[in-house]
Amino acid sequence: MRRLTSIFNVIAATMTVALLTIIVVHADLVTATEKAMQRSSRYDSAWVGAAGRLEILYLQKALGNFTIEPDAGNAAQVNLFADIMTNRFKIFDAPGFQAFMDIKPKRRQLIETARVEFAEIRLRLGDVASLEPDALETLRRDLEKVYEAIDRVGAEAQGDSVNEAAKIRAEMQAKQKLQTWLVSGLFGSIALLLGISTLQNRFLRQAARTALRSAKDFSYLAYHDNLTGLPNRMAFTAEFERAAASCGNETAKRIAVLAIDLDGFKTVNDRLGHATGDALLKQVAHRISHTCAGFTNSILSARLGGDEFVVVLEAPGDADDIARQAEQLRQVLSQTYALEGSLLQVGVSVGIAVSVPGHDANSLLIDADIALSQAKASGKGRIMRFDPAMRDIFLRRASIQAELADAIENDQIIPHYQIKMDVLSGRVCGVEALARWTHPTLGNVPPGEFTKIAEEAGLIVGLGRKILERACRDGLHLAADIGVAVNLSANQFIREDILATVREILDVTGFPANRLTLEVTETLMISEADRAVGILSRFREMGISIALDDFGTGYSALSYLRQFPWDELKIDRAFVMEMETDERACAIVGSITEMAHRLGISVTAEGAETRGQIEALRDIGCETIQGYHFGRPVSFEELPLAMLKGTAAAAKLNMGQPPRVRDVTSLTA
Repeated sequence: MRRLTSIFNVIAATMTVALLTIIVVHADLVTATEKAMQRSSRYDSAWVGAAGRLEILYLQKALGNFTIEPDAGNAAQVNLFADIMTNRFKIFDAPGFQAFMDIKPKRRQLIETARVEFAEIRLRLGDVASLEPDALETLRRDLEKVYEAIDRVGAEAQGDSVNEAAKIRAEMQAKQKLQTWLVSGLFGSIALLLGISTLQNRFLRQAARTALRSAKDFSYLAYHDNLTGLPNRMAFTAEFERAAASCGNETAKRIAVLAIDLDGFKTVNDRLGHATGDALLKQVAHRISHTCAGFTNSILSARLGGDEFVVVLEAPGDADDIARQAEQLRQVLSQTYALEGSLLQVGVSVGIAVSVPGHDANSLLIDADIALSQAKASGKGRIMRFDPAMRDIFLRRASIQAELADAIENDQIIPHYQIKMDVLSGRVCGVEALARWTHPTLGNVPPGEFTKIAEEAGLIVGLGRKILERACRDGLHLAADIGVAVNLSANQFIREDILATVREILDVTGFPANRLTLEVTETLMISEADRAVGILSRFREMGISIALDDFGTGYSALSYLRQFPWDELKIDRAFVMEMETDERACAIVGSITEMAHRLGISVTAEGAETRGQIEALRDIGCETIQGYHFGRPVSFEELPLAMLKGTAAAAKLNMGQPPRVRDVTSLTA
């Protein structure tokens, strides 16, 4: 008995020691788990570093966008991300990130150097709207140095985080094996401890799987767009640099960059909401991926942001092959989209840039963007290959856009006046105000060029107000029987304050409303005809005359003439110029004139340049003629002389005499 007791005591002591051992091991494992979690949580330096990489990339993108389209919105984006980077440098001073930098002194040196360099360029970023192209390029290079330092430290932070996670997993697995061996050695005699250990093992395995999955998710998110799933700008930059590096000599392969942009995507967001816009972008990304998957030369397709997509292709053959692939992409992306029960169709513009052997390929993305901008400026919905001459066009456009706001504000864009001749009296009956800009270095900038840029930059309303106000002030110095006509743009017209604006200008200048004619085009009547008629009617109630400009082009729906009692109808110069050579054009002008007269509308013919055109217009019955034969648009200072010359030209044509009777209907025989 005493022997059994001794054996029992030995067994009990052994089990007690084993139990204590298990308890100690278990406690150590729990402590190690807690420390591991704490160690893991301390390694948020990876997030800090990655965030810094993303934010400097966004700043680079904002600066690149401003370089391409230096408007106020893009300048604001540059300032926004510059402020974000300023705060990021403050976050770098956090103790956790400082500990990470202390591991390798070179990291601190890189960050501090980047901090100093960024502080030096911060003021230039804040004043980016006033920088010249050369200064912008210098700024971009300086910012690239800052990016390289932050990118390197951020990459090391991510790498250290991954290595630490692996180390933690290895330590946990080793301790897990030890505990499993001890529990197995007790043959299940301590079931409770075994259950606890089993539960703990499951927890550790789950934690390991979660850590591994989180690492994979982080890597995926870092290189993919979270909306479309396509590679993002970071992934594109890395892949593009590798592809561009392989194009460094004349025997190397060639690559092509396709910059893709949706036409009117902002309208989709504004009219249908951002949820619909996001759904559209997902479908666009799917179509790009599916189409590029069928290309044997596809390298990468990515979303750079917004509705900006890019495709990189190998270009071993003719550039026409790349153009055909770009056209295939354009056609696929232009097909109808089914979004939330409705059908939507958007246009697509594509810019192409193909590397040239022996030349640096790193500028291909910029070249493709320039070609894309040219495609949009040429009418959208088309493909444009990059040509070096486009860079000059782009720089000219950028220069105009950069200086346009100041030119409007400082009255550098002023109205010139073209006289309008009364057929019956042979005298000047009015003038049309036309915006003109004499640039100090570019010379005379065509109005079709700067007005289009003004519309895209949101400056057309301010420009229109300036021209209207200046024309009213100048009109006060003209004879009381001479009216002033001013064009009203669609962007001005759709504003809620258009009536108040015109009324205010008349009040401030003192110009009589009955001497002002506002000229509008048919596009105002297309989308919101009822609202347009209401506004035009209010103008007439104020005593202002309304003219329908460029009649005969565009839509020219006769219903527009019925919907509103126009005071004047202006026949487009395209018909007038062909009246001497094309009897059909003459018949059309005659029919328009007769129809207008039946509706009580006076008719003005634009673009009359020859004696024959003027005689034909007079015989048809046009009341007013406007064209180079009587005078080109001139400044207000030159207007008195231009009016004298116009009157003299009218006298030579015997204007003021009764017109000959002409059978217009016979012209159609």
